[in-house]
Amino acid sequence: MARGRLPPLALAYHGVAPVRVRDDPSLLFVPPADVARHIGRLRAWGYRLLPFGAFARRVRADGGHGFAALTFDDGFVDNLEALAPLLAREDAPATVFVPTGWLGRTHPYAPQTRVMTADEVRDLHARGVEIGAHTHSHPDLTGLGYDAALGELRRGRDELETLLGVPVDTLAYPYGRATDETRAAARQAGFAAACRTCGEGDWDDPLDIPRQDMTNASTMLGLRLKRDDRYERLVRRLPFRAARAARRRLLAMAAR
Repeated sequence: MARGRLPPLALAYHGVAPVRVRDDPSLLFVPPADVARHIGRLRAWGYRLLPFGAFARRVRADGGHGFAALTFDDGFVDNLEALAPLLAREDAPATVFVPTGWLGRTHPYAPQTRVMTADEVRDLHARGVEIGAHTHSHPDLTGLGYDAALGELRRGRDELETLLGVPVDTLAYPYGRATDETRAAARQAGFAAACRTCGEGDWDDPLDIPRQDMTNASTMLGLRLKRDDRYERLVRRLPFRAARAARRRLLAMAAR
């Protein structure tokens, strides 16, 4: 398939570690070898990889056909320890979205690990990985009033800019959730591009860019369906949902 005909694609990961499915109830981790395979498959299809900021500018300029972005939410410490070396080996760019209020703390949904410290975020940035904002305390912004959401967005951005000494104008909405009011707050906070999850969003709005989730249960078939924006529609159909649930049970049994 010619690169110009490929739809734009943004993938949303979290942790990069070989965690058993039974130990990962939120399915937050993807093994490094799988991430490498995903990169290889994207390139085999003809994609050119870009950091999220450059990807969003390309989408705004000409639709972004033939381009993909690898993004990682929450700033897991394995993004420095495992992901950064992997990206260097693969000569692949990526973006890590960091909630500044979580720095150095145990991850609330993965207590076996933690979020990077401030020094580790600086180290990751020095290795060429783009750092984007993920608010300060990682709230569901859609449950906050406008002023509170704006405060979270500004604080997270300001703290990252102070930490890194560079402008930060990209954002991942916590939990992938955003409303018109949320996007207005992001715009007022100074963000040029922002993204959601679960394939939700609008490619015509740089503050509402869709991403496809990559989890501990993702497969190459799933990646192909996500590329074509067919995955979320299929999982809403009961037979497919039942098959996916059965597969997760088998994976969990195999991991015991």
